[in-house]
Amino acid sequence: MPRTDREVVARLGATGLARALSDVLDHARLIRLANAVGISYPGMRTQSQKRGRLVADLADKAGRDDAAALAVVRTLRKETGAFGREWSNLSEDDRAGRLGDPQPMNGRLGTYLFLAAAATPEPLVEESLSQLLARIGGDDSGSTDEAAAPPGESLAREAQRLRKKCAELQRKVRYLEGQIAKTKDVEKANKRDLLLRKGELAEARMLAERLRRDLEEVRGNRPDTPAAPASATPGLEELDRSIKRLGTEQRRLTHRVETFAEAKAAVPAASADAVASMASALLEVQKDLAALRRERRKDLQDQAKRLDEVTAGLAAARQALETSPKAARSHARKKGEPERVGVFIDVQNMYYAARQLKGKLDFDALLQACVLDRRLIQATAYVVESKEIDQSGFIAMLQQRAIEVRRKTLKVRSDGSMKGDWDMEMALDVLDMAPKLDVVVLVSGDGDFTSLVKRVKGIGPRVEVVAFPRNTAKSLLEAADRFHPLDRRAMIRVEAPPEESAAAEAPAPSAAPKGAV
Repeated sequence: MPRTDREVVARLGATGLARALSDVLDHARLIRLANAVGISYPGMRTQSQKRGRLVADLADKAGRDDAAALAVVRTLRKETGAFGREWSNLSEDDRAGRLGDPQPMNGRLGTYLFLAAAATPEPLVEESLSQLLARIGGDDSGSTDEAAAPPGESLAREAQRLRKKCAELQRKVRYLEGQIAKTKDVEKANKRDLLLRKGELAEARMLAERLRRDLEEVRGNRPDTPAAPASATPGLEELDRSIKRLGTEQRRLTHRVETFAEAKAAVPAASADAVASMASALLEVQKDLAALRRERRKDLQDQAKRLDEVTAGLAAARQALETSPKAARSHARKKGEPERVGVFIDVQNMYYAARQLKGKLDFDALLQACVLDRRLIQATAYVVESKEIDQSGFIAMLQQRAIEVRRKTLKVRSDGSMKGDWDMEMALDVLDMAPKLDVVVLVSGDGDFTSLVKRVKGIGPRVEVVAFPRNTAKSLLEAADRFHPLDRRAMIRVEAPPEESAAAEAPAPSAAPKGAV
């Protein structure tokens, strides 16, 4: 039967076990095995120890400690498993012959030593093993120092170590590349979040302004207050009348008390009957005054309760109006009526998109594609003007088609750069009109409007984008409820007659378009 772990260590001895460890295990495995069996070097790391010292210390500790012997033998059995099957298939004569002539072993001397010591004892094998161990013990060439290993084996180990180090460096490079990619993604997410926060800030400012106007309407008792309940104004008027009435009663009773006091001071020699009558009258006045005070206190409590109810109803109505714009809008639009549409045109963005297709935008076809069979509430075009270009004809053409034109002059900075975009003003106009519309049509391909589209959808209306596909940002396409692609049918060719071209020509702004894709 095979020998036990302790028998294997005893059979090999320190020299044979050291040769087996040196031939079978590389430097990294020797370090792990030394750490596992508790070998330490005070003030030094195990990784900094030379291979020969690790091998000698492992062989020495395995000879003295049963737990270390168990760990060493199990590690060697695991590493020599493939050669163990080959060894078991050999005959006894062949095994003895290999141990008797160690030269052609190709660096496997330590492996065959361990396999012979761990296998079932056989006479011929045992004799060859004893001779081999004696020869190794007396031969300096059998030292466990790495310098005594065959040259080919040393080069192979060095190549293996370099390959492992190269693989480790490649893993680090891949890890750093992944971290860089993650950092870029975080930066993009932060930029998107910043744009979203800007939109939320603008919306919050608009909401604060709207609430301020509602509060002024309630305080001023305006009849067109949308969120005030019907009982709010009468309740406040009745409370004011009650307070005035109670104040009048108090002043009247105070005057009566002062009149009686003056009469008493003016007639110091009055009779006892007069004094008694005056005292009784004074008691009655005091009783009336106490009764009026109780009545006033009760009225004030009742009015305070009614005022609290009115305030709560006003807050609930305002909250319902803010949280349910769709419901409010559905009451405003009767069933069967066409949807209300607002069209907002980014002229600068659309001009450059059409120019890339070597044409000019036909605004009649554009309005038809935006409105369809719905009811147009508002159509606004945002134009950037330059002092060097006369755009009066183009603006007149837009106004003839009932398009409101908002104009801004191109600003030239001191460094020569130009600024002329309508992004912020256009977003504020859309947010202001959103509660009054069922559909918001955004005529632009600018990806900066993605946050605006999401915010408008949260308010209630659907959002449709009309633009040329090749100049529309992917994020804007994904955020919109519907996308109407424009093609050459919505354009007028440059070679068209002057009367057609003048009706559709959008003069070029001096600043480059922003947000085109």
